[in-house]
Amino acid sequence: MNWKGHATITPNGERSFTTHIDDRWLALKGVHGGIVAALMTDAVEAVLREHGIGAETTLRAATFGYVNANDIGGSTIDVDIIRRGRSMVTTHATVTQNDATTTVGRFHHSTSRPGQQFSDLEPPSSKPAGAVRLAPPSPNHFRNVDTYLHPDTTLFGGADRAEWIAWSRPLEADAFDTSWLTMFGDYFPPALFAKVDQATPAVTVEYSIQIHDNSGQWTLEPDQYLATRMHTFHSHDGFAVEDGWIHHPDGTLLATVRQTRLAG
Repeated sequence: MNWKGHATITPNGERSFTTHIDDRWLALKGVHGGIVAALMTDAVEAVLREHGIGAETTLRAATFGYVNANDIGGSTIDVDIIRRGRSMVTTHATVTQNDATTTVGRFHHSTSRPGQQFSDLEPPSSKPAGAVRLAPPSPNHFRNVDTYLHPDTTLFGGADRAEWIAWSRPLEADAFDTSWLTMFGDYFPPALFAKVDQATPAVTVEYSIQIHDNSGQWTLEPDQYLATRMHTFHSHDGFAVEDGWIHHPDGTLLATVRQTRLAG
């Protein structure tokens, strides 16, 4: 799946990789954190496959800490296997650029496990006729996903709730994998931007994703979209917490995400 465009990753020795990201993935500040997380996921999964861990062991949870901004250009990703159990593997990954650590990540890959199955969360409705296509200026990472916003969602609109509701799909393909999904969980503008009436800092400090399906790859019909809701429910002392829910078109909760953002 070549959705990354000019974001590349190349093996560079045991458990080490070099990357290059161009301005297609430029975000509001530096490189989009989601594409960095996706490349880290690719690096970790390449290491797992090298150690004989099969494709049935898929990403179920990951957390990323952004300790320095990532800039356009090259970087290095180093991977450590922390623990390999019977069904779950835990790994760490570190991104370094210009001799400084920019991003750290923790990953849990697992085979399918028996357990309780239920979901109390209602998915958003199907994409309404009045949904508005997100078309930000270029270069900008928002252009890498085909997205329609709920007609009541407006950037810096001073809404009562800090919330996005949107419908999205990969830009150039009908299929996507855990790497794309990891990028997508960090794709949206801060939900805080719907509530405030002017630009405000909202840089991500920590981003986590939980994937609730072990397929590893998914396919959408040409007219199908992932339904996504992002909501900042609390902001205090310069930090905001944002939760998100990503639903498959069949109504299944595919992933949840959470971000801690600077908010002032």
